[in-house]
Amino acid sequence: VLWIHGGPVAQDEYEFDMTIQQIAARGYAVAAINYRGSNGRGYPFARAIFGDWGNKEVVDLIDGVNYLIKKGTVDANKLGIGGWSYGGILTDYVTATDSRFKAAASGAGSALQLSMYGTDQYVQQYEMELGLPWKNMDKWMKVSYPFLNIEKIKTPTLYMVGEMDY
Repeated sequence: VLWIHGGPVAQDEYEFDMTIQQIAARGYAVAAINYRGSNGRGYPFARAIFGDWGNKEVVDLIDGVNYLIKKGTVDANKLGIGGWSYGGILTDYVTATDSRFKAAASGAGSALQLSMYGTDQYVQQYEMELGLPWKNMDKWMKVSYPFLNIEKIKTPTLYMVGEMDY
């Protein structure tokens, strides 16, 4: 199971993570990859995805899975994926890019980023990274590719939402 941390400026650390432990306790190998955009590797690494969501981090996640398959650590026919918050958003991006995952769980994510403007607490971040939607529609549509390419998503996905992201 590829379990993707939120943030994006967060990281999987060497500490107890209840979700990862619960997945592992059921007998699954869990990959927790600190993709570009994560913190802990310096400012340029964290800023690498600024205004370009669903691109470099998706490459990093897929490359990590490919590495584990090549190494023989995981079975390419039994892949799962999931995450919460930005991890849910990346779950949507990955499943719109790569159809080999057998199941997905996308928590508190979004596939149509345009629909998020003005509806949550991240308006300032959106404006800094993507600009105003009515002035930068091309960029907003680019980062909304999971929704705009829904026919490419073949992975059965549980979409989980609630009143609050956390």
